[in-house]
Order: sequence, then structure tokens, then C-alpha cells
Amino acid sequence: MGMFAKDKSENAASGAARSDSDTAFFGAKLSIKGKVTGSGNLIVMGKLEGEVDLAGEIVVAAPAVLNGEIRAVTLAVSGNVTGTLTAGEKIHLEKSAVVSGRMNTPRLSVVDGATFNGEVEMKKPVDGAASAKRTEKK
Repeated sequence: MGMFAKDKSENAASGAARSDSDTAFFGAKLSIKGKVTGSGNLIVMGKLEGEVDLAGEIVVAAPAVLNGEIRAVTLAVSGNVTGTLTAGEKIHLEKSAVVSGRMNTPRLSVVDGATFNGEVEMKKPVDGAASAKRTEKK
């Protein structure tokens, strides 16, 4: 079972099983400056400065240090992040997480012991059709 997979029966039922080939690993001895984009998943253990924009899941592991803007469907942080975190579904901060900056997400979970200094904005995603109907009624 992959790191991002839930239970095999849940994946089979939803038809949304991810393969390990969809997941990239960024090792602890690597350092990158620049922009990372794509549609897969990313596990970061090294140092990254710049922008990450993925239509997938990002795991910032305990030795990782990220500086910049991070966008993904879901984010799980146990390393150090300075900058802006934006998740379409959820941000999860583990006990060892140290985050400074801004978080934008509809759902947030923080384990006791995590450190966060900054701002949080939590807005539910708006369905395009629903927002159009509300505008028409006014």
C-alpha cells in the first residue's frame, strides 16, 4: 500500500487508487530553488526555496525546510515551512511541524506540539453553480 493510500477496500470502492509512480520523493540531501508544478504527489525531505503548485498531495517530512508558496489539494507538514500554504481540501500539522506565515484551507488539523505563527483563513470551497444561484436571487 502506498503512503497516501487509505484502505485498499476504500480505494477500490472509490476508483481513485494512486500508484507509487504518481509520488515523487525529494531526498534530505537535496536542495532546490525554483518552481515545482504537476499533478502527482510529492514527499519533501530536503530544502526547497520557491513555489510548489501540485494537483495532488504534499508531505513535508520532518527534516525538510521549505521557504515560499506551497499549493496542493492536501498538505501534511512535520518539517519546517516559512511562507504561504494553500490547500484545496486540508492542511494537517504534525507534532514536529514548525510553520511561519499564512495558511489558506477549508479544513485544518493540528496535533498537540506543532508550532504555528501567522494567519489562518478557512473558507469552504464554493460550488460555481451554487454561487451563481445566490447572485441571481439578489
